[in-house]
Amino acid sequence: RKERVLYPLFFCALNCPRNGGAVCRHKKAKTADTVVMRKKNFIFGVTVMLVVAFCLLCGCEKVENMGSLPQLSKPYVGEYQCEKLIFGGEEQVDKFDYIKLTLKYGGSFVLSYRDAEKREGAYEGEYAMSDDGKELTLSAKAGLRTVSRTFPVDRGTILMDLTFAGKLLHAEFKMP
Repeated sequence: RKERVLYPLFFCALNCPRNGGAVCRHKKAKTADTVVMRKKNFIFGVTVMLVVAFCLLCGCEKVENMGSLPQLSKPYVGEYQCEKLIFGGEEQVDKFDYIKLTLKYGGSFVLSYRDAEKREGAYEGEYAMSDDGKELTLSAKAGLRTVSRTFPVDRGTILMDLTFAGKLLHAEFKMP
């Protein structure tokens, strides 16, 4: 009986004892597949390490530059109901079924209403909230020009004061 000598894997495939020392295609094929799999695993591992390194190096930003929680979560987005509407010193909110100001994600707004006679209307435009959340700027197209007005926001209530037809229009919008 011969002593078995440990050869590297490649030589064992070439000198198969089952075939009398001839080349064993079965083991040779396995060996080639193993080499291919090792190369694939190596390439995959290197790719994963590069992606992780790229994410860590390029994706990190200083916390100060990321923005505040209100800027990210936008708690002011939603539908506001008109609680108070005073025009020329007279309360007008009873003359409407509803007056709603809807602030949408993406910076658009819709001011919609339905009066007591069931007539509906709406105005659309763009809005911008200040970084501290204390001012709301509404911009809407009026013909060929864009009209912008800035209103204060006090504890979640939007306060609108406008001069309309020579009279003061005061409106307060709150989230329900």
